[in-house]
Amino acid sequence: MSHAALVNVGLWYIIVVQPILLVVFVWAVSRAPSGPPDSPGHPAPEPLAPQVSAPRSPEPAMLAARAPWPPADAEQPGQTGYVGRHATRGGPPWGPAPKPPGVAW
Repeated sequence: MSHAALVNVGLWYIIVVQPILLVVFVWAVSRAPSGPPDSPGHPAPEPLAPQVSAPRSPEPAMLAARAPWPPADAEQPGQTGYVGRHATRGGPPWGPAPKPPGVAW
C-alpha cells in the first residue's frame, strides 16, 4: 500500500470509526443498570440512627525522645567495617564529570 492509501485509511478510522465507537460506548453506559442485578432499583431511605456521643479517648502519651540516627559514615562499636547499602564512604565511586570542550566556566 502506498503512503497516501495508508493515510486515507487512518483518517477514515479516526473520523468515522472512533466517533461511532464513542457513541456506542456512551449509549451502553447510559442504558446499563445502576447497580448489581440482584439489588433493588432505588431503596427507600432508612431513618437516621440516634446520635450517641462516644466517650473521649485520653490524650496520647508523648513518646520519649530518642537519640538522633547516627550518620552513615559513623562506625558503631561492634560493627567495624560495616557500611549499609545506602551509604558509601568518601562519596560516589566516580569522579566529577568532564567539562565539555569549548565551554569556558
